[in-house]
Amino acid sequence: MKHFIKYNAIGVMNTLITLATFWILHENLNWDYRLANFLGFVVGGLNSYICNRIWNFKSTNKKRTEVVRFIIVFLCSYGINYLVLKGATHVLTTASWCAGFTEFVSQFMKPTTFANLIANVVYVLVSFTLYKKWVFRK
Repeated sequence: MKHFIKYNAIGVMNTLITLATFWILHENLNWDYRLANFLGFVVGGLNSYICNRIWNFKSTNKKRTEVVRFIIVFLCSYGINYLVLKGATHVLTTASWCAGFTEFVSQFMKPTTFANLIANVVYVLVSFTLYKKWVFRK
């Protein structure tokens, strides 16, 4: 349980880093949401690896093996995140039954930014499970 609590503390920090990067690139600089999402995850992913290795899991595993596993999990989790991002974006921007909600959300952020928030929740759940069970296991 303590790993999950620490993971979530690190996750909050990573999520803030990822979302801030996304927000700056997509909302402020009008970069494509897919590129902004990827770059946000790269920055957050680097922070995640360092913090999880040192503080959360206190790993003493070989760095090379662990880094390879981390990258595999990162890419798999990101792939799932990307699919959720694309699906949520599609629903928010094209589904007539969702138009009222999309209009409401648009008062505060782009619909693609809201879709990114949804995709981040999925990413956290998938990545925690894989990091704990495979990357940082003893």
